[in-house]
Amino acid sequence: MSATIAANRELQPFSDQSNKPRWTRYIIVGAIAFFAIWGLVTLYMLSPPKYVSKFAFVLPGKTGSSKVNLENIGEASSSSSSPFATRGINPRVNYKEMLLSDTVIGTAARELGIEYADFGKPQVKLVDETAIIQVSTKAGSPEDAQKRSSALADAFNQRIKALREDELKAREDGISQALSIYRTRLKEAQLALILHKQTSEYVSGRQYEELSLRLERLKETRVNSLASRDEVSGYVDQLSRSMGITPQLAASAFILNADQQFREHLNNYQSATATLAVYRSKWGEFHPAVVKEDAKQDATLDALQDRSFVLVGHKDMNTIKLISLSEANQNGALFQDMLVSFAKIEGQISKIRQLDEAIIHHSNNLKKFAEEAATLDELERNYQVAEAVYTSAVTQIDTSKTDIFGSYPLVQLLASPSLPIKPASPNKILAIIGGIMGSGMTLFGLFLLWKRKQLIQTILSKSGFGTL
Repeated sequence: MSATIAANRELQPFSDQSNKPRWTRYIIVGAIAFFAIWGLVTLYMLSPPKYVSKFAFVLPGKTGSSKVNLENIGEASSSSSSPFATRGINPRVNYKEMLLSDTVIGTAARELGIEYADFGKPQVKLVDETAIIQVSTKAGSPEDAQKRSSALADAFNQRIKALREDELKAREDGISQALSIYRTRLKEAQLALILHKQTSEYVSGRQYEELSLRLERLKETRVNSLASRDEVSGYVDQLSRSMGITPQLAASAFILNADQQFREHLNNYQSATATLAVYRSKWGEFHPAVVKEDAKQDATLDALQDRSFVLVGHKDMNTIKLISLSEANQNGALFQDMLVSFAKIEGQISKIRQLDEAIIHHSNNLKKFAEEAATLDELERNYQVAEAVYTSAVTQIDTSKTDIFGSYPLVQLLASPSLPIKPASPNKILAIIGGIMGSGMTLFGLFLLWKRKQLIQTILSKSGFGTL
């Protein structure tokens, strides 16, 4: 029975009455679709024209640096590396966000006297493998589009300038706070150095060196004086041997001969001796004049010996005879030469004594100055460090003012805002092409819906699943 039903189905003729509702539905759907598509196209084509003004920024990538060096004080340097040197940080992305920020757009809108919502969001594009930023703005007329681009570029530059100034001010405030601390430390170091110089004899670093050199010269002079003394002493010894006297006797003769009182006693003794010899030759030993002169001779001799004992500690007559004979015989010149040599020896001995005292004095000062020198060096070093730090900080404030592109790299207007010649929208050609393509896709979709049963039966029959 099922086979008979299937046969009856295959023999049923095509009924136009059953298909009329389908045609009606497809026509209605297609008409609505066409109306919607071409209605949108018409609305787009009748919309107010939009003009696009374009401009571009470029970020130079050159690195700049500056350095200030103050001799014996310190140095300060500033440098700005390439804005693209840091991996993972692209300043173009930062500038893109700034261009799209409410602050920049709001400033540009206020400059033009329009509302923020009426200004619209600009289009910002980062050109790959370059340092270029392309920006475009839309408006209802070419002049307005150009004005919006100019206002946006000005607002962007103003924002960057404000950020740079804020950064410099914050940097200067930080350095100024540190500078106040450095100034206090410098004053403290300077005051400590001044107080040390006021209370100490050691006030200069060169003073220790000069004292050391002076001590070395004194020691060298003492060595030379010792050599001169030994040389003259050797000469005196040689003269003593030539005259047949001992050096001790020659030394005693030098001391006695230099004494004025002894010389008076010696002159009196020599005068009394000469007078006594004359009297004895005339009158003999017991004449009253001879006795008187003999007593006078004995008195002068006693005075002479007493003075010799006071000066040299003995009453050796050989010394007195040496002095007396030296003036009357051929050894007189040698004796005078010996006396001069003894004077030189005494001079060298006195000089050596003074040198020894000076050496001891300078050695004591050197020991005392050694500790004070260490203290002074430390104070001067602290002062120099404080001065270098303070001066470097002052210089850094000035050099930091030149480093304005560190955080916000230099940006230049590569292309000025353009004045569009024709509107960017609506594009009638693209609108018509879009309407035609939409209409074609609609017709194709309706065709598939109309033939869907035949297509499905064909697919099922070819796949061996039978028919619907």
